Amino acid sequence: MTFNAAIFASELATAMSDEGVYRLIVERMAGAIGALQGVLATYDEQEGHLVIGATYGYPAALVEDFPIPPGSGVLGGIFVSKDSLLVTDIGVAAGGRPSRRRYRTPSFVAVPLVVGDQAIGVLSFADRSDGSPFDEADLATVQALAPPAALALACERLTRRKRQLEYAVGVDPLTELFNPRYFDARLREETERARRYKLDLTLLSIDVDDFKSLNDTYGHLAGDAILRGVAHVLRRSVRAFDLCIRCGGDEFAILAPGSGASDAARSAERIRQQVQNYRTTAAPPVPADLYVTVSIGGAVLGPNASSREFRAAADRALYEAKAGGKNRVHVETPAVSD
Repeated sequence: MTFNAAIFASELATAMSDEGVYRLIVERMAGAIGALQGVLATYDEQEGHLVIGATYGYPAALVEDFPIPPGSGVLGGIFVSKDSLLVTDIGVAAGGRPSRRRYRTPSFVAVPLVVGDQAIGVLSFADRSDGSPFDEADLATVQALAPPAALALACERLTRRKRQLEYAVGVDPLTELFNPRYFDARLREETERARRYKLDLTLLSIDVDDFKSLNDTYGHLAGDAILRGVAHVLRRSVRAFDLCIRCGGDEFAILAPGSGASDAARSAERIRQQVQNYRTTAAPPVPADLYVTVSIGGAVLGPNASSREFRAAADRALYEAKAGGKNRVHVETPAVSD
């Protein structure tokens, strides 16, 4: 079976996810040589071993929890040597075993995935569909397709690192919520998107009531535990695509795309109640009889409001909640134009 490497590279370039790249590599290359089974192992730099990224012809769950040390077994050995391997009969090959329970035939082919002089993964294919052994032509085919596959894996690895760095830069280390820098950028993006497509967007501004007094009374470590507890409640109280932010000190915010005034009010009241009922067991322990409360102000994006005006409206609503006695919710809705 012939397969065009240029088409393969083009398909890899348009794959939408890490898992999609892995699966596409195994499926297309298995199809190119008529293999009924295939596996892709990639090197995890942090853990120092190979992990199964995708399989073809059998469930990945059978092998995904088995790390492969470099130099161990067929895949680990090829990763270290960076040499391709063609075996027509494993029963008579050096170091081979006479039987392989999961496979129908004794032949397999395996190739390293190399970028520059660095191996980043290994591919192995077994069970040619016509029952015959793999041959030199099959090996040449997978070797020809290995470079675009390796390049796709390298690009995926760089993209993943970029996401990790972006996340690290955008996250507050104490609460693990997004930080103000990330919030400012996303607030502008979501404001523009909501206006362009006429979507609802709400912003909740949240402030821990009397936090300075709590911090002074119980100490900074207890204060940190309180902030982590509030952050925990916020994460558990919102949808997966809502943004939870620590704006600084004892101030938090939640940006909720697709949420209107009534949704914001219900969400804010639920958060207020859950914070009041939350008890932390973090060390040092916050006194068991201490009731932490928050005040919450909400704003709904107006049709012509800028992101700065939108945020200012939420801050005004927060001020009203605090002025009304704290441990309250106040949602400000935009004026309706004639």
